[in-house]
Amino acid sequence: MADPVPPASDLPAPYASPWGPLGRALRAVLASLRLRLRELWRRNREGDLSVPGFWPQGLAPLFWPLLLAALLALTLALAGKAWGRLSHRAPSPPPAARPAAPLLAPAPEEAPTVSVPARVAPAAVAARAPMPEPPPPPPPLELDPLLALLAQDDPEHLVASAHPAPSEGRLVLTMAPAYTGLSEATRRRWAERWQQRALALGYERLELVDGRQRLLARRALVGSGMILLDPGATG
Repeated sequence: MADPVPPASDLPAPYASPWGPLGRALRAVLASLRLRLRELWRRNREGDLSVPGFWPQGLAPLFWPLLLAALLALTLALAGKAWGRLSHRAPSPPPAARPAAPLLAPAPEEAPTVSVPARVAPAAVAARAPMPEPPPPPPPLELDPLLALLAQDDPEHLVASAHPAPSEGRLVLTMAPAYTGLSEATRRRWAERWQQRALALGYERLELVDGRQRLLARRALVGSGMILLDPGATG
């Protein structure tokens, strides 16, 4: 019995699927790449590949693997950074549409209201009354002019009172209790300062006494300066 005759085809030549040759070509390419990589790996292991001059010759097999690892890490870092920027720039979802406000029915007309004057409370009337003016402040106490001049050189208020005797050219200063608590050097410094002030005011003699009128300091009879005395001493 004769073989069946295949049906006639509209193509000018017998059809052959291209996928078969493509698969065989890909396998050949992969085999060639594998051989090429094995050759490079062998040459790198033997130190046959060229390396920069600064790289130690004993570490030549490590140069290219380290360089490839660094490039891969840099690529991954750049990809992660770009992905982070894209995620931050992601468009936000559009806001939800607000529901339309319901139409309000017109309010019914209200009857006109008549305002009735409210009864004014007594407290409101008292609040409206004018407040009495406060009394004027008392006049400031007048300070002794001489004591006021000495106060310029007495920031610690050690001078309690001043008793001038212009006819004798003498000035007596009554000292506060805080003066006797100072050291001798500090008391002498204050006494000489007040002596200069008394001379500028026209008093040749200066005496310092305490609250009991006991002599604390006086002008030196010979030379200049002040002589400090114990309370109750005479000079």
